[in-house]
Amino acid sequence: MRILKLRQAAALALLAVSALSTIAWTNPAIPHYRIVDLGTLGGSDSSAQALNDRDEVVGWAETADGRRHAFLYNAGVMQDLGTLVGGSNSYATAINERGQVAGYSGINAFGPQFPEVYQGFIWDQDGMTSLGALFCPCSYNDRYGKSGGYGINDQGWVTGDSETVRGSWVVHAMLWRAGSVDDLGGGAGDWSISRLFDVNDGGVAVGDYAPDGGRQQVFDREASLWRNGARTGLGTLPGYNSSTALAVNQSGLVVGWSGTYDGASSHAFLWHGHDMRDLGALRHAANSSALAINGSGEVVGWSGEPGGVSHAFLWRAGSMFDLNESIPEYSGWILNQASGINRRGDVVGTGTHQGEVHAFMLLTQEPYGDRD
Repeated sequence: MRILKLRQAAALALLAVSALSTIAWTNPAIPHYRIVDLGTLGGSDSSAQALNDRDEVVGWAETADGRRHAFLYNAGVMQDLGTLVGGSNSYATAINERGQVAGYSGINAFGPQFPEVYQGFIWDQDGMTSLGALFCPCSYNDRYGKSGGYGINDQGWVTGDSETVRGSWVVHAMLWRAGSVDDLGGGAGDWSISRLFDVNDGGVAVGDYAPDGGRQQVFDREASLWRNGARTGLGTLPGYNSSTALAVNQSGLVVGWSGTYDGASSHAFLWHGHDMRDLGALRHAANSSALAINGSGEVVGWSGEPGGVSHAFLWRAGSMFDLNESIPEYSGWILNQASGINRRGDVVGTGTHQGEVHAFMLLTQEPYGDRD
């Protein structure tokens, strides 16, 4: 699971800096939450990846037969979104305010003698539709090109990546719009590797880019921003040589991680139009990664030790908080990762509860006041 293990021009820079200055930093107190266990689809595990302002949540959950399926959770009900034709597993990664869902799924319409591959999808009330791929080998043993869908905006544009003519390991950033797929990676014959993880309603997309195909180091890549098809590199944090941008809000603020080539060390960052801000890590933790940001500049992600247990965090007002300290002390939960935060400050993610990995939703209780 690539994404689970796992959201540029001068005018944009000025817009982002202006947006940062309007963020209300006046109340650094961490809110208290009511925690909701989103359950599963009949199996043991689940993971929440994103939510919208209506508290509709998407992610994946284990089914009774041990497979993993994309889900849409709303008002206490977890809906199985199924798979693309012939697929075994599927994963939902993003949802917009219209209730459209992006993700990736196995697909295999030609029978068991052909291998199942993964392609990005968009889901709405009419069902799940494949995004296709930038390149399809279409040989006897590989009938489909491989792709993934990771982010979606309110126009229904989906960001992801796709294999290219250079092979399945040379993926390019892919933008799907109304059935059309654009290669933002530099052309079909280019050896570069790039991925798009999120896009806002202004069409600003973020992800990462490796000019030499990333053949030297696994994490040899630079966080990047695409606007009108043009890429701008966002650089790295001081002392690090690699970075990835995972999410962008409507004001153009970008979050992700910056770390070492080998992936052993990383810190969450906030990019605000001209440079990266190091968001640090939770106490007693070496590493962190920012996974999502809302319109108020509140950031969520994970922080932990290499190979150890990570804790979900909320960053706001210049401070990083352990979300495990904002839920009832004897809840039985360890919140490992926060993957999404909406306008109201509700948070979704993945934690451990009674020995099982479950998706959770945190509903704000204070200091935001009464809920709608």
